[in-house]
Amino acid sequence: MRRLLDSLDTPTIFAVMSLAGIGILAIASSTAKQPGRDDLWKMQLIWILIASVAAVVVVLVDYHVWAGIGMLLHGAVVALLVLVLFYGREIGGNKSWLVFGPLRLQPSELAKWTTCLVVAGYLAHRHKETLGLREILELGVLVGVPMGLIVLQPDYGTALIFVPIFLAAIWLGGLRWKVITAVLVIGLALAPVVWTQLKPYQQNRILTVFDQERDPSGVGYQVRQSKIAIGSGGLTGKGLFGGTQSQLNYLPAQHTDFILAVIAEELGFLGGAGVLGLFYFLMFRGFAAARTAQDRLGTYLCLLVVSWITGQVAINVGMVLGLLPTIGVPLPLLSYGGSALVAVICGIGLVVNVRTRRFVN
Repeated sequence: MRRLLDSLDTPTIFAVMSLAGIGILAIASSTAKQPGRDDLWKMQLIWILIASVAAVVVVLVDYHVWAGIGMLLHGAVVALLVLVLFYGREIGGNKSWLVFGPLRLQPSELAKWTTCLVVAGYLAHRHKETLGLREILELGVLVGVPMGLIVLQPDYGTALIFVPIFLAAIWLGGLRWKVITAVLVIGLALAPVVWTQLKPYQQNRILTVFDQERDPSGVGYQVRQSKIAIGSGGLTGKGLFGGTQSQLNYLPAQHTDFILAVIAEELGFLGGAGVLGLFYFLMFRGFAAARTAQDRLGTYLCLLVVSWITGQVAINVGMVLGLLPTIGVPLPLLSYGGSALVAVICGIGLVVNVRTRRFVN
């Protein structure tokens, strides 16, 4: 135990707590003038404490043990995703939550964590240097089953996060670039078919990326208010609780998906850049942990978690800037939400677990 504490990855923990702390301030500011929501920051603080306790458990238990029970945990989460389809509560058009009294659980967030766990275990135990068709299909099942169940909710934003995890998995598995390129080409060829299956409001979100005046009172309004908030913040911002778009509630989803716009308005370019810099630091620490891991399992775990969190950050930033459709992807560690916070902090806990045990034989 003493050896583990001495080798604990304190810089990573500090970065996580810094981002979570900034999130608390941003949530408090963005909901200060919203009746019934002005105490959400307190609930987020409680979730940070719960997530921290869960992360301690994740770090203390050897990651080999987690990988050993990964399939069991993954199966349990998949079962919860099935239950959501029948008994879930619909919020914001998505049936994503299971409600247990005062507690609301979003299994789709936990599925990201267990997917990284089982995929890393699968890759670590195979004996081939490159992936064959069978291995690709098996990986597709591990990633695709929870992803497909999430699509049925329908929560396309959360489902999209599984794409970078799968791409990282087949890359780590040694799949040739020619095959990856072929898969991407096939995906593009199927895009028109997918387009016809989208609902009108989903098509509108995509079209608004290319023409933001298309729906000025709907999806276009949200993106336009986000850009106004970011642009008006200038270099140093208007100060906490001093934003115009956030305090006057012009910006929809300002304490969840668009919290980065609130930070940019109130803390300016420097504040927004600081947040992204902390995420870059976490990515760097994840790569460093992967490089120094004692075995392939540790390396794969770190890189899959990095692909998950980095992919989610990139999608959220693109959404806030109007470069990607508004599809409901929260910013890790900062957006309000308990299940997402627990999942991300426990994901980073796996990285800390691997790095902490890099010298253990």
